[in-house]
Amino acid sequence: MPRYSTQRTNLKPGVFLRRWMSDTRGNYAIIFALTLVPILVAIGGAIDISQAYVTKQRLTRALDAAGLAVAGQTGLTNAQIQTMAQSYFNANYPAAKIGVPGTISVTTTDNTVNLTVNADMPTSLMGLVGIPKLNIAAKSQITRMGKKLEVALVLDTTGSMASSSKLSTLKTAAKSLLTTLQAAAGTDGDIKVAIVPFAVDVNVGTTYKNENWLKWTWTTPKTQTCSFVGWTYTCTDKAYSISKNSWQGCVIDRDQDYDIAPTMPITVTDASRYPADNDDCAPVTLLPLTSSWTTLSSKIDSLAANGNTNTTIGLVWGWQMLTQGAVLSNAAAANPEKLNKVIVYLTDGENTENRFTTSSSSIDARMSAACTKVKAAGIQIYTIRVMDGNATLLKNCASDASMYFSVTAASQLTTVFQTIAQTLSNLRISQ
Repeated sequence: MPRYSTQRTNLKPGVFLRRWMSDTRGNYAIIFALTLVPILVAIGGAIDISQAYVTKQRLTRALDAAGLAVAGQTGLTNAQIQTMAQSYFNANYPAAKIGVPGTISVTTTDNTVNLTVNADMPTSLMGLVGIPKLNIAAKSQITRMGKKLEVALVLDTTGSMASSSKLSTLKTAAKSLLTTLQAAAGTDGDIKVAIVPFAVDVNVGTTYKNENWLKWTWTTPKTQTCSFVGWTYTCTDKAYSISKNSWQGCVIDRDQDYDIAPTMPITVTDASRYPADNDDCAPVTLLPLTSSWTTLSSKIDSLAANGNTNTTIGLVWGWQMLTQGAVLSNAAAANPEKLNKVIVYLTDGENTENRFTTSSSSIDARMSAACTKVKAAGIQIYTIRVMDGNATLLKNCASDASMYFSVTAASQLTTVFQTIAQTLSNLRISQ
């Protein structure tokens, strides 16, 4: 029941005021009404601040993309750098995104590109307390690492690469990688690339037919002649004898264990020499390290598909191209602080044949052993599986799980090579 009658009373003003002030009916409603506004503002502020954080992340990612794009360019004026950076930023932060960014600011030094941008983000409930927008600042710094780079592109050119547009797409993707690396080379010679096409053999070129690291007579256990001699059944490995004048330039695996080593042949040790071969000879010769981008592009254009698959010989010759003192190598001495050495290895099928066997598992074992040795030598390996091939072998061969790529369509090679090229370009997001 109410404490006071609704009828008029003759209470004195002082008494009435004291009773009114002591009456607690409706206090909670009044308190709630008074606190509702700051509560709503606080909730709205949390939402706005969260949105501001997301906006800053998006701005930073767009700046990173712009910075990586311009940091790999050489010979541009400041105005050209600004225009290119703004274009990449706009593409990665379209108008539909929350926040209205201003023009980005770009400053460059010999080794860094610094980018900043500010954006106004409209608020929601914070506007109730006079904050209609938040100004968000983002920045990015791209550093050119300054290391030199030697890369061996070891590319499967077996017959199966002619199918499903694999070889034609590979050519486009590989030349795109070369373009990125050329742009990233601050000084001519800072980045050098070798190209090693392979099938069962590797073609070194007939120019070297008089070199003493070749041998012209050798045997293979793949084909044997067997007969009884008395009560003994004897098998003899097939012998090959190659004429210098008819040699097409190919070499096959050296005797084991020279077959998985880049060591220079010992002229008095026949087992260390390279057997000359004409069977399924890869039609395109390898190209040792060079910084002639025109020569490299022409070599890629000349690639042709032929023969069976021997992944080991391709990897080993790629290793040799990066090893100072190895046959046909013009590589610099290993110096991890100033020079990165990298193999980009691509194949599209299972191993089918080498000098010794047609057993895939046996050739896989040689490949695995070679991978281990290459990585122990301080060379990084990227592996690319194109639709087919031993995924486990290639994944384990890569220096890191992130350096193994498997594509289900040739068209995906373009993205893979762009990703590798950007990594190899020595550009890093440092801030």
